[in-house]
Parts: sequence; C-alpha cells; structure tokens
Amino acid sequence: MGFKEREIKDICKNKDPFTLFKEGAIALADNNERINGLAIGWGSLGILWRKPCLSVYIHETRFSREIFDTAEYFSVCFFDDEFKDSLMYFGKVSGRDEDKITNSKLTLIKENAPYFEEAKMVIICRKMGQTKFDNDHVDVENIHEWYAQDGVHTLYFGEIVKVLEKE
Repeated sequence: MGFKEREIKDICKNKDPFTLFKEGAIALADNNERINGLAIGWGSLGILWRKPCLSVYIHETRFSREIFDTAEYFSVCFFDDEFKDSLMYFGKVSGRDEDKITNSKLTLIKENAPYFEEAKMVIICRKMGQTKFDNDHVDVENIHEWYAQDGVHTLYFGEIVKVLEKE
C-alpha cells in the first residue's frame, strides 16, 4: 500500500487540528551527515508569510535538535496505533547512543526530507526558520520551573511542501 499526495488544504479535512498531535508523531530531519528523529507531542499548523506552515518544538537537550538546526527540510510522520511501540522507542532512546533509524525496523524513505513508509500520514516541510523560546516572555503558569534545569525548546517552523497519506 503506497502513499497518495494530498492537497495541503486537506490536512485537516477529516482531522481535528487541535488533536492531530495528541497521539504523538515522529519528526525526522537529514542534515546531509546524519538522519535522526524523535517523538513529538506538540506541533501546530497555520499560515505564516502567506504560506501553509507546520511548527515543531524540540528541547535543546535532544540530539535531534543539532540535526534540525542545519537541515533544510524536515518531516512529521503520524502513525496508526499498531506502531505505538515505535513511537515510544523514538521517545526513549537518543540518537547519540544508537542508530534509531536502523534499530526501529521502520522503512526509511529519503526525499527532500526522510520519512517512514509505515506512517499513515506524512507532512514534509522546508524549514523557514527557527527560534528558541524566551521563557522570560512566556506567560504560562509553572513554565519557568519546567525549563529551569535543562533549558528551553527550539521552535522550528517550515513551509508545508507536501502531504502524503496512505491509500
């Protein structure tokens, strides 16, 4: 069963954008030296500079952040429940310690951004920019305690260039 390219405007046709990331996803990037991915539970969709965008948030302690910093493209892969163990694996293991792509036993496809054949939906983005949260200017209760020890997240925002869904 292969992928079919969908219209970008149809990402949320049958999905609630406020719960899209609820079950988690894997974000992947390739900086031409290494490919790595991580489990994410946050993300957002919207319009930035008249372009359809997706944003992901990666904590500064994550190995994947180094790859996302220099990658031109990234992808976000959404999975059915049967791949919950793969998602948990990408959330627990660091790419510093082992080759998560190989050890995951998921099938990597490389285009502009890498993604997994087993995903039910893939959103491919060209990175438009990145910025670190400034926790001194975030007005969320207890946010300072959350970031006090290990630092903040970097926000990566990308123009959505392709959406793929399983047929």
